[in-house]
This record gives sequence, structure tokens and C-alpha cells, in this order.
Amino acid sequence: MTSRFKSFLSKPYGLAIVILLSMVIGACVAINLIGKDTALAVDNTTTANQQKAILNEMQQGFISIVDEVLPSVVSITSIKVVSVRDIVPWFDEEFFQDFPWPFSFPKPDQRSIPERKQRQESYGSGVIVRSDGYILTNDHVVGEADIVKVTLKDGRQFEGKVTRDPGSDLAIVKIDARNLPAAKLGDSNKVKPGSWAIAIGSPFGLNNTVTVGVISATGRSEVASDGSQARFYPNLIQTDASINPGNSGGPLVNLDGEVIGINTLIRTSMGVGNIGIGFAIPSNTAKFVMDRLIKHGKVVRGFLGVVPEDLTPEDKERYGVQEGAEVTSVEAGSPADKAGIQVEDVIVEIDGKKVSGELDLRQIIEAIPPGKRVKAVIVRDKKRLTLDVTIGEREQTVALAPGEAKPGLGFNVVDLTPTLAEKYNLSAKLKGVVVTEVDPGSGAERAGLQPGDLITKANGKPVASLSDFKAAVKDIKSGDTLRLIVVSEKNTRIVEVPID
Repeated sequence: MTSRFKSFLSKPYGLAIVILLSMVIGACVAINLIGKDTALAVDNTTTANQQKAILNEMQQGFISIVDEVLPSVVSITSIKVVSVRDIVPWFDEEFFQDFPWPFSFPKPDQRSIPERKQRQESYGSGVIVRSDGYILTNDHVVGEADIVKVTLKDGRQFEGKVTRDPGSDLAIVKIDARNLPAAKLGDSNKVKPGSWAIAIGSPFGLNNTVTVGVISATGRSEVASDGSQARFYPNLIQTDASINPGNSGGPLVNLDGEVIGINTLIRTSMGVGNIGIGFAIPSNTAKFVMDRLIKHGKVVRGFLGVVPEDLTPEDKERYGVQEGAEVTSVEAGSPADKAGIQVEDVIVEIDGKKVSGELDLRQIIEAIPPGKRVKAVIVRDKKRLTLDVTIGEREQTVALAPGEAKPGLGFNVVDLTPTLAEKYNLSAKLKGVVVTEVDPGSGAERAGLQPGDLITKANGKPVASLSDFKAAVKDIKSGDTLRLIVVSEKNTRIVEVPID
């Protein structure tokens, strides 16, 4: 401290001035800090309001999309009339199961009880695709129904006429109505993982239900069974938008309000509930099928007769190609066989279109009219060859040979063929017999055996053909357990079938 400043403080007024200045400076600093806090509070409030405005805008966007699409979504009731026999004519068998009988209730010979007709109802969804009454849905929703009833968003009900394509699990329902609000089909090839997705339908009969999620993946393949038949889906969109029983046939929608898929399948945990894994048939596939069903009443697909697989990095190096589809099996007498296509050929181009992989080849072939002669470019021993191929017609449904199995097993099997391998998404390099039918209520059904399962071993004996299987089970009798090694598209497992 300088002597002059000390002298200043020694004067009576000097200290008072310093104290006064300190108070003024302190007040200014305090006011400045309060101002900063106030400004910070104002900034935080502004940010919160801006964020809320953004969320409200996003919310309104979803509401607008739903308002646009919802009138085109319908609820479908499928009614099937079946014959049943009751233990007592005026009570069904389930009535007696609710009572704590101290003894087993005697069951008379079912053949001696008269049959009666009973209506079974199931529920699904659909989407209007043309204003003159054409509705797109899943074949598994309406395909086996005797009566199909459609309920519109405005509450009107119509009986529909069904045109099916079991191979794609799609169907068209025609109702007698005009000036309906039709949804717009988008381009599913533009769908990317991470995009928003909206699922609309009638899960568990709850009409006009809306759920939101994202596209989880594209190009998924699945095999699904309803217990009596299995379906192969070579190309699906995966989403975590909640899909449940009853959503089948309803639309999966993008943020432009366009239908990008038809909700079809879900993965469940222990067979119960939604776990955030749902699948939809892409809209481009749906449009291909829809147009042909409406115009021709059926879908005619091209057929080549090969089982293709995607190339691995090792395959690409071995064959000297960067893309294409490897031929793992050729069906005898097929268009591919007649053209000279061989196992281990790589198809890189067909009908002037580049082939990027297995799915690409399937889609190109299906779109080629049967009877058309096309050029197929293949790579064999690292050399490019061009072959002439006359495309055949793919069967509407896979023709399964009559199953053969020992009576009492509760299931039928046939030899694995390239067509069956393609249908059930099995490698054609495998050997065994394919399960084509499982009897309802049988030990095989209880054990979890399903159509599409490939049996490679029975009671410890390798099974490469139907004759091997017959030999393995020839001594089986009622009360025994048949131990099987089973391969499916998803896993390899042990199945123990109790023989009734």
C-alpha cells in the first residue's frame, strides 16, 4: 500500500469514501450477477419452450399421418364352419372340464355322437388399395374362411369375396362399395433401418389401433407355421412397432403416409406376447401380387429350378466375382437343367438384369413371364458364359408328394427336393426327410414338430432318404418315444415324439 493511499485513509472522510465505493461496486456486481442468473433462467425457459414446440410439431405430424391413413384401414372377421361332436348334445366337452370330477369322465365312442355345425371366428386387418372396393390383406387371415366380413372405419359392414395367393401369403378381398378412401403404396426399396414406422390394425379385435416404432432391418427371411402348414417368406421388413394377433393384413406406414408393408408375423417369447420383433411383407411385393390378383385372378411366376445362395467372401475369391448368386442345387428337368446350368455356377445376370444375390435372383425370376426365352450370364471356373434359358411357370403352391410314414407317428414326411428346400429355406446340401404335415393333437404336435422340419436322424440312425426313415421306425410301437434330430431354418434340435 503506498504512503499516499495510507494518508488518504487516515483522513476522517477517506475511510468513509472507500466504504461507500465498496458498497456501490458490490451492489453493481450483485446486480450484474442477478442479471446473468435472470438471463440464464430466461434462456432455459426459451429452450424448454422451443423443445416443447418441436415435440408438439412432431406429435401433430404423427396425428396427421394417422388421420390420413386410418380411414383406409379395415377390420376383417373370418368365419369358418366346422363339424364337431359333443359328449352330450346340449353341452360341449369343455363344459365338463370345468368341474372337479373325482374320476375321469367317461368318453363315449365319438363316432356314435351326431355331428353339429359350429362357427369359428378369427380376426385380422386389411387396407383399402382401390376406391372401388379392393382390400389387401394376408392369405392366412382369409384364405380358409367360408365367410369374410369387412368393417370399415365408418362402421359399415360388407361381405367380401376372396382371391388368394397362398405362395406370398397375400390376398385381395373385394367388397361391393364405391368411393372408398384408398391408401397409397410406397416404394419399399427405399425403406432404411432407423426410419419411423407406424402400424395400424385390429390387434385382439381392438379396431383402429395405432403403434409407432422404427424399421429394425430389411431383407429378413422367415419360416412360419400355423400347425398345419408352413410358409416361407424370403423377404420381410422387420419393425419394433408393436404388432399382435389381429394386426395381420394391416398396413405398416412411413412418415409420408405411404404403405411400405403389410404386417404379417411376429416373434414371441415362449409363444406368448409381443417382444418388439414384427415383420411385414414389403409393399413392392404386395403391389406385384395385388396387380395380378385383380387383373388375372391369380399370380403367375417365373420358375428357373435352382436353389441359390448368397456369396461368402471366400466364394467371391474362389469364383473371381464380386456379386451374384451361387447355384447349390439344380432340379432335374427344370429350365435351369435344360439350359445347362450346373451346381457351383454363379449367376451374375439374367434377362439383362444384374444379380446381386439370392433374393435378387428370386425376385427377377418371379417377375419374368413363363415361356420367355432369356439370356443367363454365369461364371464357371472364373469364366463368363451366356446360356439361353426358357423360363418355366412356378406352381401356385408347392406340390408335395403324398407323405409316407408309419401309422401312429402323427406326421408325414417326404424326401427333400430342391423345391422343398427353397420353400422351407433349407440348404440343398442337407440330406434327410421333410415333415409336410403334423396331425393336430398328436404326440408329434405336442413335441413341437412342425411342417418344414428336416429330419436327419431317427432313433440314432442317420436319415438321408425316405427309405432310411422307414427302416429307422419300422419297429416303433405305441408307447415308445421316437427320438429325432431335426434341422429347421432357425436351429438344429432334438425332438422326442411320444407314439400314441
